[in-house]
Order: sequence, then structure tokens, then C-alpha cells
Amino acid sequence: MASFLRQTFSTLFLTFVFVIIFAINPSYGDYDDPEEMPLRGTELAMLICNHTWYNKFCVDKLTPAGPDARASDITNSALRLAQTAADNTGVVITNLLEDPSSSMKQQERRILQKCQLDNNVTSTNILAAGNDLNSDSINSMIEDINTAGNATKSCQDIIKKTRFSASLSDKNMDVIRLCEICVVSTQFYTFEDFY
Repeated sequence: MASFLRQTFSTLFLTFVFVIIFAINPSYGDYDDPEEMPLRGTELAMLICNHTWYNKFCVDKLTPAGPDARASDITNSALRLAQTAADNTGVVITNLLEDPSSSMKQQERRILQKCQLDNNVTSTNILAAGNDLNSDSINSMIEDINTAGNATKSCQDIIKKTRFSASLSDKNMDVIRLCEICVVSTQFYTFEDFY
């Protein structure tokens, strides 16, 4: 009987010790199942790209993402690229408008001026979206990005079948695609993206 009690006590004591060890082990955390861990880095970038209309463009622009990149980091990267693309578009439009060797018709000038106005709206809203991202105003950020993308689409629509299409179309499409990537990436935000 005493042997049985000693064995039972030893078993209970060892069980208690193992429970304590597992309870205080720092590697035993929130994500005990690897499938529950949020994706990061290149895997997350690829997942985001798979949810866009422009997968190849997205992959080319966003990978390789840093190994610890969160969705908000990918949004920030796409926003910076969109701002650069919008700035480059603005330079091309200004150069076309100021080209002294170009014999531009009044209608063509109006088209470029409309694109210039659209580009100003795009740049302003991308900048505002970046500020919203930094202040965790995600809904406002999405609204700003959509406004930027729609302004660029407006320019894209009016330059079709004009001689400016070759100069501006690719640049406009870069902005449109990057705006879409920004919006899609917000669907993959986790709690960590807000801190």
C-alpha cells in the first residue's frame, strides 16, 4: 500500500512539474499551431497578389518582401510606389504641355490639362492615404486610395486613342494597379498591423 501511495505521489508530482514547465515556457505562446500563425513576408505578399487582378505586376513589385513584412508594411510599400508612379506621370504630363516643339491642338491641350488635374487629385489622395495608414484610419485610407485610382482611371479613359496614350498609359496603369494592391492588402490586416 505504501509503495502504491509513493508511486501515485511521484506520478502526481511529475505531472505537476510538467504542467508548470509548459505553462511558463516562453515558446509556448499564442500561436501553438503553425497554421494559426499569421503569414508574413513573401508568403503574405504572394497571397495578397493572388487576390488582385494584376497578379504578375504585383509579384514583380512586392516580392521579395522582407521576411517579417506584415500586410500594413506591404500597403506602405505599395503606397510609396504609387506615389512615385503618380509623380512620374505628373512630370510626363508637364513636359508634354510645355514642349515648345509640339504643335498641339486646343483639344489635345484640354485632354492633358484634365489629366494634370486628375494626377493632382491622385497625388493628393495617395499622400492622404499614407497619413491615414500611419494614424490607423484604415477606412479613410481605402477611400483615399479608391479616389486616387478613380482619378487616374479618368485620365486613362480620356487619353485612349490619342497620341498621348503611348507616353501615359503604362504610367497610369502602374498607379491603378498599385492602388488596387493597397486596397487588397488591407483585407489581410491582423491585430499586429495596428500596432
